[in-house]
Amino acid sequence: MTINEIVKETITTLTKKRVAMTPENYANTFCAIAKEKGFMVEDCKSVSRFIEKLNPAMQSDLTKYNVKTPDELLTYLVSTLNRLAGQGEGKQSLILIALVKRLLQSISLLHNKEAKELASASLERIEYLADHNTFTLIKDKWFDFIGQYDDEHMKKLKAYYPVKSDDFSEIIDEMIALAKEGDEAYILEPLASLIVASLTPSIASSMDDALATLSYDLRNAPTILNTKEVQDEIRLLVKRRITLDKEEVKSRIASLDNLLGDVSSKILTLIDKSHLSRDKIKGIKDELIALDYTKHSFEMMKEKLVTIANSLEIETESLASVMRDDDKNVKNLQNKVKKLELALAKAKKETRKDFLTNLISKRGLDEDLNRVDKSYERYGIDYSICFFDLDKFKMLNDTFGHEAGDLVLKHTGQIMNKVKRDVDIFGRYGGEEFLAILPNTPLSGALIFAEKVREEIEAYAFLYKGERIDVTVSSGVTNRKDFDNQKVMIEGADKLLYKAKEAGRNRVYPENA
Repeated sequence: MTINEIVKETITTLTKKRVAMTPENYANTFCAIAKEKGFMVEDCKSVSRFIEKLNPAMQSDLTKYNVKTPDELLTYLVSTLNRLAGQGEGKQSLILIALVKRLLQSISLLHNKEAKELASASLERIEYLADHNTFTLIKDKWFDFIGQYDDEHMKKLKAYYPVKSDDFSEIIDEMIALAKEGDEAYILEPLASLIVASLTPSIASSMDDALATLSYDLRNAPTILNTKEVQDEIRLLVKRRITLDKEEVKSRIASLDNLLGDVSSKILTLIDKSHLSRDKIKGIKDELIALDYTKHSFEMMKEKLVTIANSLEIETESLASVMRDDDKNVKNLQNKVKKLELALAKAKKETRKDFLTNLISKRGLDEDLNRVDKSYERYGIDYSICFFDLDKFKMLNDTFGHEAGDLVLKHTGQIMNKVKRDVDIFGRYGGEEFLAILPNTPLSGALIFAEKVREEIEAYAFLYKGERIDVTVSSGVTNRKDFDNQKVMIEGADKLLYKAKEAGRNRVYPENA
């Protein structure tokens, strides 16, 4: 029996029993049928894998309570943690807290925004304070989530085709098959958007070149979905996208494990020390029980009680001191991790964004140019480029100062962002020079676009300290089909830009195309 047959039987069974088609009901029924048919599915064993890591006593409890789903397992673990906290079971509580963290980390990897956000918030709360109130609050939040959960996203897909699965790979295969049967203009464009979304890594910070190139091709030419070459490539890249996410998760978990390992080591040391103190306190208790007022004088008993009180004070202070020191170390580690994460996020963002104009940087433009040119060479998806250069910009800087020059560059970036289409790529090429990449645009259309930019800049009121600065721009425009390669095309646009400058500036070349 195949996966598709099990899926069909699952849907038939739920329909006959008139059970709501929720993800939980679907998953339980699917896994039961798969087990009955002797078909092994990894996703159906997720709860079993977690249960196998628990101690025999917990496994026995879970069997008795017939725990089958992640929600039931999480509820059991939280309940056990609360119970153990009241009994002083330090080490076992720590192990269960670590297990809850791992479960929440696993949930945060699911393709559900609300579940990911709630899992992340729960993790942050546990990291801050793992007490009874914390777990009660987390339990209530998850009960609310379960009560309000629905699968509206599956209903949205029904507008394009009948949903038969909740597996991304199977949905993509079904969409491609459906695209062959229906009307291209109606189906292919929304399907291409869905496939692009499914190819985008949900955890990894960026796509690699192969994923980025195919995503770009699908946005600009959805009809390539009909080619076997692209269909095969999508199947391979779905696996590649999953690999990227797995690599990112592996990297993040390794970093998190190092931190948790250090914290766990310190907490275990503290617990060991607290056990030592309890042993000493038990000895003190035995001494109290052994006191016999019939055999000891009042002064002797008083002396013994003072000695016992001093021992208790020393042990309590020693334990409190260790706990204070370890608490400071944990907070220092958390602060260092947060600083490193903020620095990494800032560095990634700055590599593709020009801070002054808020346009794409030179590095980002080079990457996008190469990706667009690959699409031209593979699928013949044409494009044009426009070089823009602000006229007499050095004179403007010398006359009004560099602060005024920066203001002009910033407002120029705003104008270009306003004029461009969503598919257009606009960036700062260097200094006062800008570059626009226009996918699926012939030379005539690119000239119209360049002229519009020129008119917008000429008409804009650039003001510096109450004084208006007149700004104009010159442009050189080329189309890829007219050149043998990308390098020659860029050189051609640059030459046309300087012809526009020599002809008097504030114009677009070529003039007659």
